[in-house]
Amino acid sequence: MAATASARWFDAAPGADRTLPFWRREPGRAQWLAIAFASLAAMLFAWFALTRPDGLISPLFLPPPSEVWEAFVRLLKRPYLGSTLGQHVGASLGIVLGGWLLAGAVGLPLGIAMGWWPKVRWLAFPIFQILRPVPPLAWIPLAILWLGIGDSARIFVVFIAAIVPWVMNSMQAVDSIDGLLVRAAMTLGASDRQILTRVVCRTALPTLVAGARIALGNAWTTLVAAELLAATAGLGYIALNASRTLEIGILLVAMAIIGVLGALFSIGMQLLTRVVAPWSRAGSSA
Repeated sequence: MAATASARWFDAAPGADRTLPFWRREPGRAQWLAIAFASLAAMLFAWFALTRPDGLISPLFLPPPSEVWEAFVRLLKRPYLGSTLGQHVGASLGIVLGGWLLAGAVGLPLGIAMGWWPKVRWLAFPIFQILRPVPPLAWIPLAILWLGIGDSARIFVVFIAAIVPWVMNSMQAVDSIDGLLVRAAMTLGASDRQILTRVVCRTALPTLVAGARIALGNAWTTLVAAELLAATAGLGYIALNASRTLEIGILLVAMAIIGVLGALFSIGMQLLTRVVAPWSRAGSSA
């Protein structure tokens, strides 16, 4: 009985069961925005209270919100480390998107092939099982040895971080397709290529986009590590330099911009899923 009630709770549409306690209900859009705003306001209030002149935290370790805002304005008004804030953001975007797209160009077709043809999986799957636990930081010495300390090495580090999610999620997306769909297409006389492109890939499209989203998240979180390789611009470069010079306000601004851009990327990938696979949203809300 308890398991049935739990399943009914998770399967219910948002706001469908008003008998549930408030904390177990799925919030609507307006409620979600109100909760998010209240959470951010509470965080800012606690930050201000802890870092005021007679607060518990010294400004040396965590400056108050006003100083961080001043650091942000300063970055907007004049160059920092020889580049404007826009140039730093552009440098980071170029590295992350370059590595992510390169990983997609390799990982997406490889993952689909591994999910569709068993022999390809037998050959490639053990390699990715070995590579998956290796952190991108461990590849930095090889990146320097193979590619030097230019943009190519930084893109390579991001590529390593992104390719495993591309491959593994693409393989699982194809492998999880209902066999009845494939057999029905075969009965209608579809060729192997037609089944793969028109049935399997179309049905797996929401999961493929979700894999791309995970890969992009991995690529973005590897930004600071990639810019360890003698970068001359970028948000990670700002953060690393500010940590060395104890400019904590600048460091927090760089971290905040990285976080905001990462959240925008995630929202963008969700919107892309709704555009390219609108049936997935309908199915999830049914």
